[in-house]
Amino acid sequence: MRNCIRIRNWLPIACLLLTIWTKVSQSSGYFELQLIAVKNVNGELWHGECCDGTRNSKDRRCVRDECDTYFKVCLKEYQSEVTTTGPCTFGSGSTDVLGGNIISFKTAKNKPSKTSDVGKIIIPFLFAWPDTLLSR
Repeated sequence: MRNCIRIRNWLPIACLLLTIWTKVSQSSGYFELQLIAVKNVNGELWHGECCDGTRNSKDRRCVRDECDTYFKVCLKEYQSEVTTTGPCTFGSGSTDVLGGNIISFKTAKNKPSKTSDVGKIIIPFLFAWPDTLLSR
């Protein structure tokens, strides 16, 4: 009986000590995507329809205006089958309209290895998770 009372008295202290040993670890950084070139020769949207107008019956290309090309990026947890719906758990980013059906983000010919910042999407992230000293 006395042992039960002692355990009951020490239990809150033990819980307090475990709480003190637990700390939150944080990390921050950014995900960066650099586009190099885009070719949409037929001028189609992602689902196969023409951006503007109809298809030419001979070569099946879209006949009117070029597409207004932009990109959206959504960072999610791993999915065995990727879906375009649902929340962007780790962040999202997009570009403005970058051009038409064919775009290159290479800079001037005197620096062929450099790419333009225009085709860059940067998504900052900040994560926190508990990290206990007992698990090390």
